[in-house]
Amino acid sequence: MKPISLIFLFLLFVNLFITFAAENKEKSILTDLDKQYLINLARQTICWYLKDQSTPAPDEKELSENVRQKLGCFVTLNHKKKGLRGCIGIFERREPLYKNVISRAIAASTLDTRFAYDPVTYGQLKDIAIEISVLTAPEDLQFGSPDDLKSKLRPMADGVIIITKYGSSTYLPQVWEHFDNNKDDFLSHLCKKHGAPADIWKKDFKNVKVQTYQALVFHEESSERKVVGKNGAIVGKKGATVLGTVMPLEKPKVKKSTPLKKGTKLAPGTIVTWDSDIIEK
Repeated sequence: MKPISLIFLFLLFVNLFITFAAENKEKSILTDLDKQYLINLARQTICWYLKDQSTPAPDEKELSENVRQKLGCFVTLNHKKKGLRGCIGIFERREPLYKNVISRAIAASTLDTRFAYDPVTYGQLKDIAIEISVLTAPEDLQFGSPDDLKSKLRPMADGVIIITKYGSSTYLPQVWEHFDNNKDDFLSHLCKKHGAPADIWKKDFKNVKVQTYQALVFHEESSERKVVGKNGAIVGKKGATVLGTVMPLEKPKVKKSTPLKKGTKLAPGTIVTWDSDIIEK
């Protein structure tokens, strides 16, 4: 093989590696422990806020560097029977990820206008699972025609923001599955989401702006968990079972999954099974 060919192949490999690394940057920044903490933090936030409108105030010194990075995110609430119960996010990277999780958790449970007449209640949290999507920075997608646009979209990989003269809207990458990866339906419904004609992305494509982004998505394994409030709690006569603490780097004072008897004191942020009998202070 000629030297020029070897150089070409080397440069091609380097370019592919850089592209792959850039696309997967946000997908490698969170450890399993980080994900566990953020999911627990989201549940703590919603439990506390819906109960007495208090919010967690984590000590940044106790948090990993990963969750202190300035990243955007979405918090999604899914009910076992009712389906979607809230989904609100933020793309701006002005605040640390953990703070964005707190603010988006509150917003998803209280400010989603689609559920203004049927708001999430504390009791419903037993059946609501929380999902978090950590976002890459949106990038402009250049296209010359509707078909060109469709050819450049990657179902289940790309989240899409579409901007028209009527406003803007977005779908997360995982929303593709609701449209069976059909690009026409996906784009049409995305336009209708912010009040634009469904076919504006076809008929007025020269005045439509599209951005794409990717997401690292993770969710809690069980929804049947509640978090002890900021003033702590005492176990009632029916007992309680501890599942852990919101902050995974801290060692719980009691062994995980240990049944506790009446009168046992529980620290703020302790996670217990939903059927646990606890008396909030």
